[in-house]
Amino acid sequence: MKSKKDKKRQISEPSDFEHRVHTGYDVGSGQYVGLPQQWSSIISATEDKRPKPIVDASRITDTEVTSLKVLRWSHFTKIFS
Repeated sequence: MKSKKDKKRQISEPSDFEHRVHTGYDVGSGQYVGLPQQWSSIISATEDKRPKPIVDASRITDTEVTSLKVLRWSHFTKIFS
């Protein structure tokens, strides 16, 4: 009789992968760099419609990550302070 471990399938890494696009964001100009023409037209069309966040939550949250307790059960991980 087969156990549960025997039934798990292994997922392989991608084969014949090609990295064709490398993009970035230039903070000085506020523009994306290296986008394909089709993508840049989408970004420029929706750029004005996306509001900038008023507050950056990562700047105001005063939490030391090393002091948090990590509880694990099954395949879930929870972090509690």
